[in-house]
Order: sequence, then structure tokens, then C-alpha cells
Amino acid sequence: MAFVGDSLDRFASEKATGAALTCGANSFSWQELAARINRIEAVLCERTDHASYVVLRLRDPADLVVCFFACARTGRVATVMDQDWPSAQASAVLEAVGPDLVIDDQSLPVLLTADTGSTETRRPPETSPEILPDEDDLFYAGFTSGSSGVPKGYVRSHRSWLESFKLSAQAFGISKGSRVVLPGQLTHSLHLYGAVCGLACGQQVVLTPRFDPRVVLRELGSAPEGSVLYATPTQLHFLAEAARRSGPIAAVKQVLASGAKWREADRQALKSVFPEARLFEFYGASETSFITLSSPEDNVPAGSVGCAAQGVDIVIGDPSSPAAPGWAGPVWVRSGLLFSHYISGISPDTLWRDGWLTVGDHGFLDERGFLFLTGRENRMVITSGLNVYPEEVEAVLAEHPSVALAVVAGLPDQVRGHRLEAVVELGAPLAGAEQILLRHCRERLAPGKVPRHIHIRAKMPLTPGGKPDIRKVVADLAKTGGSG
Repeated sequence: MAFVGDSLDRFASEKATGAALTCGANSFSWQELAARINRIEAVLCERTDHASYVVLRLRDPADLVVCFFACARTGRVATVMDQDWPSAQASAVLEAVGPDLVIDDQSLPVLLTADTGSTETRRPPETSPEILPDEDDLFYAGFTSGSSGVPKGYVRSHRSWLESFKLSAQAFGISKGSRVVLPGQLTHSLHLYGAVCGLACGQQVVLTPRFDPRVVLRELGSAPEGSVLYATPTQLHFLAEAARRSGPIAAVKQVLASGAKWREADRQALKSVFPEARLFEFYGASETSFITLSSPEDNVPAGSVGCAAQGVDIVIGDPSSPAAPGWAGPVWVRSGLLFSHYISGISPDTLWRDGWLTVGDHGFLDERGFLFLTGRENRMVITSGLNVYPEEVEAVLAEHPSVALAVVAGLPDQVRGHRLEAVVELGAPLAGAEQILLRHCRERLAPGKVPRHIHIRAKMPLTPGGKPDIRKVVADLAKTGGSG
């Protein structure tokens, strides 16, 4: 019976004093990490039942990792929420999920010092003893933007991530002695996966509480046996810029990029600063895990996101009657890595059919099986690796009493993949409108969802039906580069 985190006890015995997890000034040996996880496990077993949803809203990435493993190893569902969500958004998700326990920065110290054997904290005994998780049990709920404004809460099983761990080991060739470096918060599924996969496979993991290129480069260069970096293309762009000033780092052996299409210019720049690194790119979604992979040896055609990862099937158009090579349509995937279901939010473009899943991406396959993405079923924009629905931002802008109409779009951006730009028609005069509306957005949206600029227009172009003509707005923005 396998489950995520089942190897930690063995590592605590075999590598007791070896470095396991580092986050800023704090560092834990394998033995110390296991002891901290065991402490949270005891609390969970006292206060919740098997299969309970436990919300984790923790600023410190190391605390999040500890609580995540404690949930996984006790058969609870670790429900990872972003600390930066506005209160209304967080409240909507909490109401939808109905968690059995919330662990945040205020409650964690209390839980760590609680006497789980005392009569005050002891729960009534369960009808059956604690049971080990099964591969098909749910263990993790994460969130990505939903078309309703309420984040989509997707749930995954132990099996889906265990299969992903196997695929990572086969595809990337990461050695057991490697140091895995994760830049930024673990609410990004790419970084959370990298941390959990690394520790589950016995590798030292280094977390940086925030993305600072200089700090990340220092950590990458300090491992004599080699470093592995998980990052979005936007992060890699800034790392390459910083590394060009500080010099190349030969200790980096693998770079794993995902979250947006990696620009070829940025890929080439990274080769010069990490000369010994093998550069991998993978495409997927929170609901699918890996869909395609591209390695340095694959000779991927320009514009492609690679071929299907091992164990993944891809068809275009209709799973029962796939489109021929070159024909574009919805991208459907089938694998053992797929999510289970949603627990919050709305996603009309996520569809299941006879074991096949589509999340709304459109594309085509060439004769050799390389996948090219052509667009999305909906208007979702990927900016700096973050999925953003323009409708959510438009709704926030529309809340301002001076705004009559608002359209938000993603324009191509060499660093971020896309950047958010907003066009607004005012219903009432508003001096200093752009700055006031930007402040309005910052107060109500997570940082990555705030438009880079807000463009005030005297009249919004409308469709014959009287709705904002989004196509024309986007075309006008593209024509002026968002500067008009």
C-alpha cells in the first residue's frame, strides 16, 4: 500500500542527520523533519477523521510542507489556500469546501504546543483505528482561477501524484544526491509538486520564501553534487538576467520549466548561465499534471510544447474520432495522472468523456506527434505562470461606481508570457482614473491578477447585441501595444 510520504520514516532512519529541508535561516534534518510532521499527524488524528479536508493557509513554505505531508500520511486532504486572497474570495472558498480544520499562521503554533493526550484536546475515539491511506484515496486539493470568480478547487489522489513521481524520475534523471531548489511560494502547484516530489524521493529541498533572483542563484551554486531548479519561464528570465551579472553556475544540472511557453531567446540565454544544465519544458494543467515533455535531445519544432509524456495519450477534436494531424480542435488527454473532481468554482470547459479529459485548450498534433497549442476554449490568460480569468478582473472593475464598462485582455509579453491590460469606459468623471482603479483592483485581487495598465476610453466598442466587442478591444490594444 503506497501513499505520498510513505518513504519519510525510512529516510529519517537512513539519513537521520542529513539535510532534508531548508527555508531561509531554518534547516531541518531528516530526523527533525519527520518529528515535526509526526507532531502535526498526532494533532490531525486527535481533531479530525480520516478523509477530512484540512485547509492550510500558511505563509512559511516549510510549515506548509510539514502540514501537507502530515495530511497525506494520515489520510486527510491537504487543502492549500493562498494567503494573499482577498477576504471575500477566501470566505467563498471556505464556505464551498466546508473544511474540518483550518491551519493558519495563528493556529499552527498552538497546535504544535497542544497536549494531544490531554482531556481538553482529546477527541472521542473513532469507531475504527487510524488506517493508512490507499493509493486511490484523495489527499490534495489545490486552487486555480475559476470563470465565476470563485477559484476552482481541484482534488487529486495519491495514485495520480505517485505516478507523476515515477514519470519525473524516468524523464529528468535527477540523482538522489541532488538539491532541489524552489523559488517562491508553494501555492503555485509547480513549486509545491517539486518540493513534495523531491522529499518523497529522498532529495534535499531548498525553499525560498519569496522570489529573489540573487538568493535563488546563491542556493543553486552551493550544492557540490548538483542543483535542480523548478521554475516558471518568467522566473527563469529574471534569473538569467541576474546570472549574467554574477557569472555562470556549473552546479545546476537540471532546469524544469512549466507554467507558460518558454521563449526560445530565454532558453538560449539560460544555457549560457547554466552551462551544465539539461533544460526541460513540460506542458500540463493543475487537473492533468504532465501532458507533454520536451528534453534537450528531442529537437522540438518551433512553437511546439513537445510530445506526449510517457503513459499519456493525446487526441484532438473528439476522443471517439480523433482529428488528423494538422487539424486543430480541443486537446483531450488520458493518463493515470488526472485529477478527480472539483470542490469549488465553475469550469464549463473542463469535460470528461470515457476516461478522456479536456480543460479547454485547443491545438493540433503534427505527423510526428508534437503538440502545438492554438488557443483556449475560454478567455483564460496565463501571466507569469498564473491562470487568470479576465471576467473576474472585469467584475472587480465594474464594482467601482465610476466604471460603466470594462474589458480585460492578455497581451503578449516577452517576460511574463502575457500581461493583463484593462480598457474602461467611465460612467462618471473620475480624476486620476487609472491610479484610482488600479488601487481599487489591488485591494480586491491577488497581486498577479491586477492589470499592468488601465486604459480609459471615451466609448467602448460594442457588438450588435450591445455587449463590449472584446475582439475589437483586443485588436486595438494589440495595435498600440497597450500604450494607447
